[in-house]
Amino acid sequence: SSGINAEWPLRPGLSRTAGRITTTSVAPTLACFNGAVPRAAQLHTTRTIRDETTSEGALMAAAEGMRVIPTRSQSAKEMLYLFVQDLCKQNIGEEGYKYFPFALGLFTTIGACNVLNLLPYVEMPTQIIGCTVAMSATIIGGVTIKCIQKHKLDFFSFFFPAGAPLGLAPLLVPVEMISFFSRAISLGVRLGANLTAGHMIMHIIADFGAQLTASGSVLGPVTCLALLPITVLEMAVAMIQAYVFSMLTTMYIRDTIELH
Repeated sequence: SSGINAEWPLRPGLSRTAGRITTTSVAPTLACFNGAVPRAAQLHTTRTIRDETTSEGALMAAAEGMRVIPTRSQSAKEMLYLFVQDLCKQNIGEEGYKYFPFALGLFTTIGACNVLNLLPYVEMPTQIIGCTVAMSATIIGGVTIKCIQKHKLDFFSFFFPAGAPLGLAPLLVPVEMISFFSRAISLGVRLGANLTAGHMIMHIIADFGAQLTASGSVLGPVTCLALLPITVLEMAVAMIQAYVFSMLTTMYIRDTIELH
């Protein structure tokens, strides 16, 4: 959109960027004014920049084409949106909206990787325990830095519960520190270990069924058919693990906000 901006003129070339909207004031050189542009001649233009690499841009791109009467895909998007929104509200509280894009991206990324792991000859990062531990350590590290920035020295009260006897400090402080920083490992190991265990079961059954089929046994095809319900179960486990990872992450964020 464009028009004459007499209320808020800016210097030529000065721009202001907020999210995906860039606002720029342009001062054209008019011969009739001999190069001097009056305030009323400041031209105000606004253009939209698509940046789907940011969480806000991805959400706005996903919302394009929405209808009053939703289609099936739109209903699925809205259900996913509300599901993650309720997760943030319940675990973080009123400040949960700040972390909604992060929680939504975390849940959808891990869920998609977990489901794709079930395809033959496909290995996604969530199946590798080293990758999941690195992801969880990054999250816990970021949460810790955010907590220190907000609470400063009060952050260390996290390791000594309120009301505890001072004489127990040499015992409680190391235990609480181990409990706090072990989240960086346990969060990732839980995700990777559960997925790896399910895939190992599927691999063992498929290998056993292939050997029975090759030997001409009648139980070979029956064993292979048993993979169908197991695959459905693994798909459910994949989404549950994505939910558990996202839920624990939001709970850890709440703990750092409220110093629990």
